Amino acid sequence: MKNIFLGNRDDIIQRIIKNAGIVLSGNLAASVLNVISFTIVANQLGPKALGFLVLAQTYSAVINDIFNVQTWESMVMYGSKTLRDIKFSSVIKTNLAIDILSAIVAFVFAVSLAQWIVGLLNWDSEIASIATLYSFVILTRITSFTIGIPRLFDKFAKISIFQVSTAVFKLALVLAAVYTNQELIGYVYIYIASEVLLNIILIVFSLKVLSTEHHSGWWKEKLEFNREQLRFIWWTNLRTIVRIPVRHFDMVVIGTVISLEMVGIYKVYKEIASTVKRIQDPINQTIFPEFTKLLAKKEKQETARVAKKTIFLLSTVSSIIIGVLLLTAGLIVETFFGAEYLIEINALHALLVVYLLSFITVPINSLFIASGFAKSSVYILLFTNSMYLASAYYFGLLYGIYGIVIAYTVQLVSNKGLKVYLLYKHPDWGEGVR
Repeated sequence: MKNIFLGNRDDIIQRIIKNAGIVLSGNLAASVLNVISFTIVANQLGPKALGFLVLAQTYSAVINDIFNVQTWESMVMYGSKTLRDIKFSSVIKTNLAIDILSAIVAFVFAVSLAQWIVGLLNWDSEIASIATLYSFVILTRITSFTIGIPRLFDKFAKISIFQVSTAVFKLALVLAAVYTNQELIGYVYIYIASEVLLNIILIVFSLKVLSTEHHSGWWKEKLEFNREQLRFIWWTNLRTIVRIPVRHFDMVVIGTVISLEMVGIYKVYKEIASTVKRIQDPINQTIFPEFTKLLAKKEKQETARVAKKTIFLLSTVSSIIIGVLLLTAGLIVETFFGAEYLIEINALHALLVVYLLSFITVPINSLFIASGFAKSSVYILLFTNSMYLASAYYFGLLYGIYGIVIAYTVQLVSNKGLKVYLLYKHPDWGEGVR
């Protein structure tokens, strides 16, 4: 297995860097605008009201992940295999049918369960109303078109333009809300409108891409279900559900065992630490399609070489970024958010270090799924996230937000370690779903 990492071609690496650079430039511009918007909102609302908004967003995201089937990875993986084949139409129709049906189901559950969930968790009753409103965003989360099609056809520049445009739109609305002295509900509507607008733009754009790429008649072709594709969707969505604790339950745990003020403070820390994640996402977005295309052509050695070299490049870049953030984190928080957000600043420092490790190991996740380990990924997440839930609650009670950081670190190391082990143990990547 060792010689699988040998190779001397750099064209794919260059394409990844180019596409990642395009996405990154757009993400950075959008992130700066979104951070400005978030800073204004945080200052206008204060930690407690901000906590209401954060918990409502978290509720919507959790229900979406449970009931709204995510099909974009299926679109990229099986679209890569059938792009010049008539079966590509079936890939699109299968994904779209699942997308629309599951979005409706998720929306119904989100609206129906809001009051009950809020009461069960002993949250303020106002959160239920906000969460119900936020549930309307779910109806526009059609991932095969908002994510899959643009990535499959390398339309990263357009995605960046759309993200920046909607970030400008959100900032303009936030400034208008400040000028007109809006309450919390006004900012809720702004966040909803921004997300819905971006999703609609991406859906319309994807339809146009299909037309320009000579797939305008895809909806006329006969639908043929691919059992392997359906199995892949099934397992990748179980993985999404199992990932919920790490993605969202830190806020739920903090809101349950600590104060709502701490939810707002921790959210600020995550926004700052997520600067790394916003740089990480472009890599993930661009490298996953490259892995699927290479494995579709049975080029396993080149796939492994690309993964190894990308990890090396990320290690260098991320070390510099984290170093700068560690030195300036306190100043950033105090200057832009206020002294009241400084009370647990060391938790932000610890979170930055953990995000560094997550950033470096991004290619492992992409390679694992592109290689067909969708089923194994679910079992790994069941194990590591069970540990996370138990330790997050226990350490959260003992150490507050520091306990959440500890739990996340254990989960991350265990998750990535098991994936590397399985990739080495089963080198026949891309040979079906396992």
